[in-house]
Amino acid sequence: MIFLFFLCCRVDATLAQLKPTKTTAVVTFIFTNPMNQSPVEGQQFVIEGKRTKGRFELETNKEGKAFVVVPEDDVYAIHLADWNNFAAVTIPKGAYQRHEIPVPFYEMPKDGSALLIEIPVQIKLINKKNEPSRLVEELTIRSGTSRKTHTVTTDENGMATINLPIGCQYMLNLKGAPNYYKFEIPNKPYAAWTEDVLFERKEGMDKYPSIKHALFNFIFQDLNGKLTEGEAFWVLSKKNGRRYHAVTNAFGIAQILVPLNDVYILNAAHNLNFGEKEIVLTEGSDIVVETVVYESVTSKEWLNRQKKQAALAARRDSIAVATELRQTALLDSLKKLNLEEKLIEAFIRNNRPIPIKRTFKIRKAVKAKVAIIEEQLKVNPNYFIDESKPILAILERFKESWKGKVVVTDITQSMNPYLEEVLIWHLLNLKQGEHTKYLFFNDGDRKMASAKKVGTTGGIYDCEGAWEELQLVINTMHLAIERGLGGGAPPENDLEAVLKGIEKKKDVEEVILIADSYSPVRDMDLLAQIDIPIRIILCGAEEKNNFYQALKPDINEEYLTIAHRTKGSIHTLRQDILNLSEKKEGEIVEIGTHRYILRNKQFIKLNDK
Repeated sequence: MIFLFFLCCRVDATLAQLKPTKTTAVVTFIFTNPMNQSPVEGQQFVIEGKRTKGRFELETNKEGKAFVVVPEDDVYAIHLADWNNFAAVTIPKGAYQRHEIPVPFYEMPKDGSALLIEIPVQIKLINKKNEPSRLVEELTIRSGTSRKTHTVTTDENGMATINLPIGCQYMLNLKGAPNYYKFEIPNKPYAAWTEDVLFERKEGMDKYPSIKHALFNFIFQDLNGKLTEGEAFWVLSKKNGRRYHAVTNAFGIAQILVPLNDVYILNAAHNLNFGEKEIVLTEGSDIVVETVVYESVTSKEWLNRQKKQAALAARRDSIAVATELRQTALLDSLKKLNLEEKLIEAFIRNNRPIPIKRTFKIRKAVKAKVAIIEEQLKVNPNYFIDESKPILAILERFKESWKGKVVVTDITQSMNPYLEEVLIWHLLNLKQGEHTKYLFFNDGDRKMASAKKVGTTGGIYDCEGAWEELQLVINTMHLAIERGLGGGAPPENDLEAVLKGIEKKKDVEEVILIADSYSPVRDMDLLAQIDIPIRIILCGAEEKNNFYQALKPDINEEYLTIAHRTKGSIHTLRQDILNLSEKKEGEIVEIGTHRYILRNKQFIKLNDK
């Protein structure tokens, strides 16, 4: 901000014709030409009170003086004939005051050329509260016209006064803060000049913005409020894709300088694209500083959580593999004895999951189960919940509201007990002539983990089946299973499959993602590309089944983040969380015994109830 200033002087001399009172002060204005120190005679001007609104018309005498009695406790603007608010003077509250106000004044050349005249310039370092910063700093001021450099040091109040030529632009530099502030003194007959400069020094912050660069201050603290060192942050330019990064220091602070006039995507090591910031100078601002207080668990804790989740998912896979080996051996032996039909009857009678094997009569078993389920639903609408069938229970609850959908299903090893539910639903609810788009993903066929790249992992198989095309759906599902790795690499390519589903089906309004609640998501980087709701059906979040009786139900928090950012929803056997996108920073969501807090557009699991 720019202000004119005059130092008000209290004098003991009295004027015979004017007397101060308890509520008025005698003020003498003394106009002097600073170039030759001669008085300015005949100068007409008006002073106007800000509080009292009083106006006084004055004219200087041959000594350059004008006298006036004014109310105390007011700020008076000085107006010249061709220059309103030429200057201002403050008359404080107090009785019987007299003031002499020196007013340097000179005429500018009529051709507009610059005068080689210096005026006192006061520079005040202030803080965000508009209070003196009280910093003793060496200021280096470089003229943009003459390239001359001036140096001055502020006092203990953060103030310094230096004489500078008018009609010039200046660049202010401080230690560690080059090109910090730019100001201009116009080519007009100013008596003096003041610049208030916002500048603070804080422990742990050694970078400063400039006239061309904004400053991001990322402050990392864990969920207990402890500042943490070694946490990575970076921002990506939307203009050119350039990446700017930093790591938090011992004070939990990471500072990043970026060019102005751009939009930046904010990222943390375990939370990509958690925000955007447009970086431009706003009216009245000289610098841009964006401070982001980031509260989360530490990177070390994230890695520990991922290891635990991977161990749980791997354990589920190993149980599923062992069960499949037993089923395969049983099927082979019964087939040799022509007893396969009895095995099908046993699976149906005991309500055990149908194995998706080419050697098994899947279609026949599914149709037989559907016939039984239809009868059961007539007498027990909660049949699917009672039998721990999450996919069927959820699809039944939303069969009238989920339209224009694509069903994307994880068919990796741990999902074996749930896959029959997709096939059963196909027969139960599709009407003649209707089609549903299915995608089955296995996380990259048999690729090595090192070959799985985000967005191109592959192992995605799709079909669009009508009611009577159950065999097409079975064949596609089975092909995806056969070509899959069969467990051993818990992170899955969920979002790559979702994007493929959106690409495959025209006019898709939402995606149903059927996922293993334990499994990490390999490709959270892709989340920003999805702009339609994802309805996430979580298997293993609440229910237990014959395969996983020994495992405690769990939910990977990444699924809540996906639903939150896509305006989607989370569904378990008994619970539907529909308003995740409306949750505010710091809100807690409860699913069963699990609790999750929203921080920086990301859900973080807390301790269970």
